[in-house]
Amino acid sequence: MSNQTDMPMQATALKVPDSLEDDELLRLPATWEEYLDVIDNVPYTVQFLNDEIIMSQASADHETLVAVIIWLLNNHYINLPDYRVLGSNVMITLPNEQADFNADISVVKVPVTYGTTPGGKPSTMRIENPVIVVAVLSKSTRMFDQGEKMNYYKLIPSLQHIVFIDQLQPFASVYSRTNVPDEWLNHDYRTLESTVRLGTLALPMSDIYRKTVFA
Repeated sequence: MSNQTDMPMQATALKVPDSLEDDELLRLPATWEEYLDVIDNVPYTVQFLNDEIIMSQASADHETLVAVIIWLLNNHYINLPDYRVLGSNVMITLPNEQADFNADISVVKVPVTYGTTPGGKPSTMRIENPVIVVAVLSKSTRMFDQGEKMNYYKLIPSLQHIVFIDQLQPFASVYSRTNVPDEWLNHDYRTLESTVRLGTLALPMSDIYRKTVFA
């Protein structure tokens, strides 16, 4: 009779929750292969960075603010056919990196450089050349967005502006690439009377927060 220790080990599937609470973020150590098994099978946002799966669920207030910013950006770019404003369902990838993440909003200039699916096929749901990314900050995602994720954003050659918008108070922080390699300038905006500047694009803070009710 075979000894129990001689039996082949069974692979253990990564256990992830069926759902998340509003404004919740969870992180699990995982391999790239485990991430690929999870990404299309859960009803919340899943990203992969630094050998971790990052799972999050946005609140209604978060999505309201995102919708307003998309509207403002579309008003600026609607007559500029070379630019497209994209939502968070489009993933951002880095060539030759096992990283897969999304911004709340991104702006891309044509021609769009598309990433590939895990199987290696071109995918219009993955882009490699955004020029602007926007993250709406919440309590749960703030450190992740402004830490590890921003470090990856800065590796994207096409990216010109990284924008963080706080949903809890009037605050925007913009990082803009300069002509000096690896140099970014940071400008913060702290009042509703301020206007966020992204090159020629102007976004009044009063417009950004027009649908936001602060506690």
